[in-house]
Amino acid sequence: MKVTMDDVAKKLGVSNATVSLALNNSPKVAKATREKVLAAAEELGYHTNPYVSALMAARRQGKDPTQTPVIALVYPTRGKDDWERRYHLKRFIEGCSDTARSLGIQPELFWLGEKSMTARRMNEILFNRGIRGAVLMTHGAWGEKMDHPWHDIATVTYGVRQLTPDTDWVAADFYGNMEKTIGLLRQQNLDRVGFVMDKPFPYTHHNRWLAAYLMEQQRASLKPIKKIKPWLDPDPSFESFEKWFKTSKPEAIICVRPPTVIGWLERMGFKVPEDIGVVAIGTAETGGEISGIVENTRTSGKLAVEMLLERIHRGEFGNYTAPHHVTVSGQWNRGETLKYLE
Repeated sequence: MKVTMDDVAKKLGVSNATVSLALNNSPKVAKATREKVLAAAEELGYHTNPYVSALMAARRQGKDPTQTPVIALVYPTRGKDDWERRYHLKRFIEGCSDTARSLGIQPELFWLGEKSMTARRMNEILFNRGIRGAVLMTHGAWGEKMDHPWHDIATVTYGVRQLTPDTDWVAADFYGNMEKTIGLLRQQNLDRVGFVMDKPFPYTHHNRWLAAYLMEQQRASLKPIKKIKPWLDPDPSFESFEKWFKTSKPEAIICVRPPTVIGWLERMGFKVPEDIGVVAIGTAETGGEISGIVENTRTSGKLAVEMLLERIHRGEFGNYTAPHHVTVSGQWNRGETLKYLE
């Protein structure tokens, strides 16, 4: 018969909440109580959290039994400290870290950008250190290094690349965010909405930005609104953009790189937002100058850690036969690059 947390609580005459806090190394529980809970859990064979065994082994070896378990946050940016300058990646890491610490887990950053570092070697390093879970971030120059079976540890991915083999992942709701953006522009009576994107971007987001835009164009064809073909250029240039713009005549443009688009529009003699609106999809910042969708990366970080700990608690390591995919809706930043109806 499977031993439950309730069995541990009954043996010690404490509440389930006390057992849960103790197993998660919470400072709210006295050290003596925490050790009694760990001992009872091991005696009864209760191992929902695989870190319990590690903590008990540490006590037997005369080490600090309250040593905090660790989860890895693995990132592949070109420079080791680049993540601190990347708005969304930094906030995702903060979301992961705050959530982990609140649950009695210590987050630790690992950089995959060193020339000699591979996913296989990183996997071995984490496993040998007794780290049973890792959040893998694919935002960065070395994102392709993440492709690996990741044996014997639980993994959750965050980023624009879907790893091979597939794993649990959490990401922005690309499709829903595009729908939300177009819907808001329609509310401003902007019917001629263009989508400007250098070609690789839509496909690294599971085609969802593009799919949502094209579906909206299909709906628009049923109304007196002219469809606008998206500008997807594998080698974007001002000349190519200008040709598309003169043919499409958009009233507003959705894009990933607003500074580039705004620069091109100004070069053509247009003012933003007086003559044309420019909004960001996926790159707007809360309180920033650019209007558009802000991806809720702190919430994504929170969910990534919760998903990871669920896998660890269930003893599920390595590849998953049924990966969990979770998307998080973004929020609108008013900004200054869109003219709003009063």
